[in-house]
Amino acid sequence: LETLHKIEKLLQDTEKELQAIERDLELAQKEIKQGEDEFILEKHLLKEKTKLLEIRLREIYKRPLTGYLEILFNSESFSDFLTRFRYIKNILSLDAEVINDIRQQMKKIENNKINLENREEILSLLKKEVEKEKENIDFSIKARKSIINKIDSQKEVYLKSLKELEQSSQEIKSIIERIYKQQEEDSKKVSQKEVPAIILKPKKGILALPIQGKLISKYGRQKNADFNTYTFNSGIDISAPLGQVVHAAGSGEVIYTGSIKGYGQIIIIDHGGRITTLYAHLSKILIDIGEKVKKGQIVGQVGDSGGVSSTRLHFEVRVEGKPTDPMNWL
Repeated sequence: LETLHKIEKLLQDTEKELQAIERDLELAQKEIKQGEDEFILEKHLLKEKTKLLEIRLREIYKRPLTGYLEILFNSESFSDFLTRFRYIKNILSLDAEVINDIRQQMKKIENNKINLENREEILSLLKKEVEKEKENIDFSIKARKSIINKIDSQKEVYLKSLKELEQSSQEIKSIIERIYKQQEEDSKKVSQKEVPAIILKPKKGILALPIQGKLISKYGRQKNADFNTYTFNSGIDISAPLGQVVHAAGSGEVIYTGSIKGYGQIIIIDHGGRITTLYAHLSKILIDIGEKVKKGQIVGQVGDSGGVSSTRLHFEVRVEGKPTDPMNWL
């Protein structure tokens, strides 16, 4: 299970990296499309300005600089001379402005072309990264499947995995106990006195079933017919398709999210009265530690993390960190 846990952690990290690269890829594609649109627009503007310059050049050719002098010398008065001079000056200034605009436009087009080439190069690198990450994911999935097949087919590996699973169950108990201890210390600091914990007793209907699906494993002692061995299931297992949403069995506070060997991605919710619910083998965790949740709120999605051979939800109800039969609470 330790090797499987490491592979699944690597798989999760690789999938996150792939998602990040694909977001960058999508952004790069949008930037290239925007750049291409800008490039087309700039070329169109350059064409229009070039046409305008061609018209002006033809006019200048028809009426050379001496033509402008003739206009000035034909002035009827000094005031008329100044007016004509201003007009000619404005015309020449506009001509210079058109030429300068064309130069700037050509420079802008050249820069846009270079930017497009750079973006296309980045896009090509991102596509290669996507393919590489997909290959890594495929390799991890095959390695994971190989280990699960060994657990299911080899008794020695199976028994070893059971021992590791029991250790993980104890680890979860320790996590919950540490959190309760911290809560007690925090409460004592506020009230300046020790407040005894109120422990709820099992009662039907306090909690709701987190998902709809087929019950494939009950709480308690289970027999493995293939190896003629007995195991203890600390919760219930419900078969459901990959990605099906998982709901909080009751209102409370999320006290733990993470990955535990043999359990995969898990969520632990504290409902008060020293009652916690655990949701395991998730494909996605959709809430954060410290978040308050309501009964029926979506908290995650069904998966097959933790070394199970099919997609399912493993659901536990614990009292003071110890597993109890969930059916007594549902």
